[in-house]
Amino acid sequence: MRILILNWRCPRNPRAGGAEFLTYQVAKRLVASGHEVEWFSAAFPGCKAREDLEGVLVVRAGRQWTVHLHAFRRYFRRMHSRFDLVIDEVNTVPFFTPLWAGIPVYMLIYQLAREVWWYESPFPINFLGFVLEPIYLRLYRRVPVLTESRSTRDDLQKLGFKGPIKVVPVGVEHAGQSPTPKASLPTFLYVGRLAPSKRVKDILRAFAIFRSRGGHGQLWIVGSGSDSYTRSLQSLSNRLRIGRHVRFWGHLSTIEKNRRMAEAHVLLMASVREGWGLVVSEANQFGTPAIVYDVPGLRDSVRNGVTGLIVEATPNHLAESMLSLMNDPYLYQCLAHGAQVWSRELTFDAAAAQVVQALTAALAA
Repeated sequence: MRILILNWRCPRNPRAGGAEFLTYQVAKRLVASGHEVEWFSAAFPGCKAREDLEGVLVVRAGRQWTVHLHAFRRYFRRMHSRFDLVIDEVNTVPFFTPLWAGIPVYMLIYQLAREVWWYESPFPINFLGFVLEPIYLRLYRRVPVLTESRSTRDDLQKLGFKGPIKVVPVGVEHAGQSPTPKASLPTFLYVGRLAPSKRVKDILRAFAIFRSRGGHGQLWIVGSGSDSYTRSLQSLSNRLRIGRHVRFWGHLSTIEKNRRMAEAHVLLMASVREGWGLVVSEANQFGTPAIVYDVPGLRDSVRNGVTGLIVEATPNHLAESMLSLMNDPYLYQCLAHGAQVWSRELTFDAAAAQVVQALTAALAA
């Protein structure tokens, strides 16, 4: 197949996230199995206009808010001769390909924005985004869809989607590192962007409650964000009188991030919503279970009572589960083992195979 991927960011973009990582892992496997893949995305300072990434041809033009127009100009009326199908990857704003592509369209969406609008955008953009998102997504309601969680599938069906929705299993880049012992102190870990929608402040408050009720240990925060938001997190930890027990690691290399995941006892996630929560599965491979809020995506990446715990979305409930898990060694060992076993089942090869199956079925239809 000749496949075009439209995504506002490419894997090399400094702001690329989990969605781009997952898409690229599948894309390069599609190339390895004999398919042609072109990936169109926005440019960024210092980038090349065209670049070959392990067989995936990456083409860049425009910026974050103009890349959709550049895609239309580049490919309109020229799709038929160059591609068999287009994968329209929706990250907040879609490319509206059902209106102009002229070839089979597959929508790839990891999560809806919904509540994230209220956390990440100022008024009135947040209001407009929240109201308009279900409206413009309905343009895709008869288009076949690829997604990574049942939560997103259910969200789309509530919006009136009638086409086939394929839930593709998430893959994990399994680390080949030698076994790393757990930290000497009970260690809780957060990994991800430092942004309001991730609700890292809830994790700090939960850790403060945990300590006030007799728990001991440390909290590691791995990831980066704006200077102002990072300072607000550090200031909150000091006001909660947990500052000397909290370490902000900032952005880490993959090797260092994996080491922190292996050393930690429990991963904590309190996001408003996720597509899946890839860091949960990444931590699981090191025998590190997760305690997560009961929100879309996170409730998919954790099997409650088997690989981790799913709790009501409040710092108090998070703290209660932290205490119960640290006070029950048998439960902890069961969850750690279950997490590691499940993570081994999540491979990019399996994900790519299911994507090929779905795309082939779309072409046949």
